[in-house]
Amino acid sequence: MLTSRSGGSPVKYALNAAVLSAFAIAAGSAIADDHRGISQSGEQKDMKLVGHVALQFRGSYQPNVIQYPDGRTIAFAGLHSGQNLPGPLPNPLNGGKPEENGTMIIDITDPRHPVETFHIPVPVAGGQAQMARLCLGSDLPGGTPGKVYLLRNIQGSTAQLSGYETWDVTDVRKPVFLAALRNLRSTHKDWWECKTGIAYMPGSKDATWGLPLWRQSQSMVIVDWSNPNAPPHYIRTHGLPGGQPSGTGPVPTSLHGAISAHEHPNAAGKLVSGVDVIGNRIYAAWGVGSNGVLQILDRKKLLPPGYGGTFTGDPDNPTNDQLLSAQVGSMDMSPDQGGHTSMPVFGLAPRSLQCSSSACPGTPSPDVRDIVVLTSEAGNCNSQHWGFIVDVSTENSIGVKQNPWQGPMVLSTLWVNPQSGEKYPRGNYCLRGQRFGTHSVEENFHNPYYGRLTFTSYFNAGVRAWDIRDPQGAVEAGFYVPAAPNNTYMTNNVEVDNRGCIIIVDRIGNGMDILKLTGKAQKIGLGTCGHDDDDDD
Repeated sequence: MLTSRSGGSPVKYALNAAVLSAFAIAAGSAIADDHRGISQSGEQKDMKLVGHVALQFRGSYQPNVIQYPDGRTIAFAGLHSGQNLPGPLPNPLNGGKPEENGTMIIDITDPRHPVETFHIPVPVAGGQAQMARLCLGSDLPGGTPGKVYLLRNIQGSTAQLSGYETWDVTDVRKPVFLAALRNLRSTHKDWWECKTGIAYMPGSKDATWGLPLWRQSQSMVIVDWSNPNAPPHYIRTHGLPGGQPSGTGPVPTSLHGAISAHEHPNAAGKLVSGVDVIGNRIYAAWGVGSNGVLQILDRKKLLPPGYGGTFTGDPDNPTNDQLLSAQVGSMDMSPDQGGHTSMPVFGLAPRSLQCSSSACPGTPSPDVRDIVVLTSEAGNCNSQHWGFIVDVSTENSIGVKQNPWQGPMVLSTLWVNPQSGEKYPRGNYCLRGQRFGTHSVEENFHNPYYGRLTFTSYFNAGVRAWDIRDPQGAVEAGFYVPAAPNNTYMTNNVEVDNRGCIIIVDRIGNGMDILKLTGKAQKIGLGTCGHDDDDDD
């Protein structure tokens, strides 16, 4: 069994520990947590390090977490290639055999002592599997109760292997490959509806399918993967107008990812507008870091009749009108801001705008909003990239304004002042090296802070927690910047599990940190992550 502190190359682990120790001493900011041997970075507010695992020093992209039928909490980290050492890295869980970056499985049941249990490499040299989605077999229509399934993307130089794969990960030390959809271009950040098995996956068919290529290779492939044991049933490809094979004009921006609200805990509840139910919406982020588009889709109109929908267009080469038939709203971002992650939060009642009947006689109902937390992927400080609280309560202006899709509007900006880093030894965030600005946001509808706090990964500014109870004036509630020397860390993505543990991963090989909120920030939500003597500090 490999623990978070005992595996990998002894020389490299020792070197890494020495570097971190030297940095902590030089910075004079690390705070020892003696009773568990954890050292806090000192660059933090109302957020505390609980546990750490090195991920074999592999660069990581997306962490996702699922509770197993036996009660264990297991994390999966999708891994980057080219973010750490060139070529495959040794896997100490497999006798030191060099392996391409793929998917790391980590038991985080005890968040203070996370344990790497297995690494699933990709089947192509120089490849990567940045994304991991999980479903219980008891949820998937074609799954087996008691089992757990992984859906991951595959990128690589060998086109025939690029696509998506399913794995049986019930035994976290012996995952079993099940099925694949190959020959797709530009795969990335997918979404898997566990109750239906429908997956919305960035990409498009390559030339081996015998079809004209989509002009925008990173569009949206929609499949039915309700039976994880077999290749999926292809449903259709969706994209922005002009991206299809017969499209004309400028090639539209690429899909980064979509989030379906079909399995939201209140999926049957009404949107604030009352025009539809929450579960019939999909929020797609296009553009990544520039020319962003937030697109709101009617799920039923996106799917064909065989899946309870109404779409009857060409599944491989739809017209512009057919592509727009499912769109109920959109928001074009400025050319220097992109759509990376679009996380919906429904039914927010802004604290400052509530009015009791005694104070405001005749007030018919409280002010309630539906919002999307939208982030743009940052580069360096030559251009600032932020997160945005977007009001989607009014989805469109059909029949009213010249642009029928206009409706969403930015309420507030999730922004970190780069000069705020000057309070700490590493200094101004724009001068530290690496990237500064937003990247992603958490994506778990069931996390105990949902509707109160949101979390953004901010590259060299770590992870930031935001109080969104007044979405028109979101404020920073806490943050944690990992301890690492200058130029050697970059907080990439973040997730929050059902307990309230905040999981962040590093883009360039500094592993996974498990954090918890403390102080005032913790009191905003209902989450706890582990227990120690200072839970209330």
